[in-house]
Amino acid sequence: MPDDLGRALLAALREQPVEPPQASTFEELTGLVERIGGISRHLTVVKELVLSRADATGGYSNRRALGDAAGMSPSQLGRVLEGHGLPRDRRSGGVDLVVAFRTTDDGTLHLATETEVAGLPEFTLPYIPAEWATEPTEFAGRELIFYYRPQVPIAVADLGRTAGYTLRPDGLGLIACVTEPVFDALFGDPRLDATRSNGR
Repeated sequence: MPDDLGRALLAALREQPVEPPQASTFEELTGLVERIGGISRHLTVVKELVLSRADATGGYSNRRALGDAAGMSPSQLGRVLEGHGLPRDRRSGGVDLVVAFRTTDDGTLHLATETEVAGLPEFTLPYIPAEWATEPTEFAGRELIFYYRPQVPIAVADLGRTAGYTLRPDGLGLIACVTEPVFDALFGDPRLDATRSNGR
């Protein structure tokens, strides 16, 4: 890590004044800009995940407080939440909630019975975990059929720690959230202690 970047990160964490970089060559300065851009993009993703999880903690979470904390207008916050499968306007409905999936190579249904998924809408999507995700399970790289319940009210969807992880099949205009059992089946349970709700 360049010294300038380390000093800038430390100053940001300590909420200290910004200091100009000590690098002087064009290559050093452009490299520093590139590293800062990468960190900014990563933190933006984390910020959106935190916002979506905070909003999913309940059907009446304080979106004004969320917007103030994020420095976003209500319309900006609404677009971010909508991009993660959460309703821009809670009065308009709920979320499309994935509750089970089937592996297409062997036809095995996971997390539900055939009776439970009968009549549910579905979509097919290759499971390619994002780079930031926790360790994927044996389903990585396989084609899966996902079954979902449309427009489940956010207050009863119980997204919990899965809020912010969404599936987006091409061409359907659909953004689907996943339940915690689906998330854990795909990635493995990321909690240190699965017997406790906070994982600690």
